[in-house]
Amino acid sequence: MKIQDRVVELRRVPASSLRPNPKNWRKHPRQQADALRGTLAEIGFAEAIVARELADGTLEIIDGHLRAETVGEAQVPVLVLDVTEDEADKLLATLDPIAAMAESDAEALAALVKTIETDNEALQKMLDDLAADSKLLDGQSTPVENPYTAKVEAPIYKPKGERPPISELTDTSKATELCREILDADLPSELQSFLIAAAQRHVVFNFRNIAEYYCHATPQVQHLMERSGLVIIDFNKAIQYGFVHLTDRLASIVDLETGEDETDA
Repeated sequence: MKIQDRVVELRRVPASSLRPNPKNWRKHPRQQADALRGTLAEIGFAEAIVARELADGTLEIIDGHLRAETVGEAQVPVLVLDVTEDEADKLLATLDPIAAMAESDAEALAALVKTIETDNEALQKMLDDLAADSKLLDGQSTPVENPYTAKVEAPIYKPKGERPPISELTDTSKATELCREILDADLPSELQSFLIAAAQRHVVFNFRNIAEYYCHATPQVQHLMERSGLVIIDFNKAIQYGFVHLTDRLASIVDLETGEDETDA
């Protein structure tokens, strides 16, 4: 496979001279900004902002908006690409999501976090949160109990009646409205497809009706519903399918949807 090199040069320019991308979809909470300031203060610039040069010579950011906002007039390293607007949109939409697809080696991360020392409060909090979220050692001599290997009992739903219609399993009104706005907007096709896919996150699932539907479904449909994380019957399979984060919330979801205890031990 022939791969093009789209990097034209590495420039160092004032961060304030860079143009923010009007299509940037990332928001940066204060906690992230504080952690970035901590790493910049302790280490400095260790990666370049990615940008493309516009017809008037201005550099428009593709990746690195928070860094540019944080340092103001300071000189920053910028990788200048020779990409079109459509190609820049594709990079803008995919760089972070592709990086987020990487899987974590919890043991290796635990060892790495334990070796890091910092006096920056925000950076230390980020490291502590990272360790807690990954269920790593939290400054203790023994590991925190791992919920991924702990034995848990799945709640058993008691069927209440007939199988509900598909239309009652979800509320798609907000997602449909958002998709309509996206389709009406003048956007490149790839960006439009990305935003339509993202809009599906606004679909609201009625777990009580889903559980009822599952009870009346064929084995093939039940299998597909389990694979989709709509129901969890076997926690070992849930771990395999990547839905372990649902295990701690499953019982509370049932209680919230039904308003009563509908599980057997």
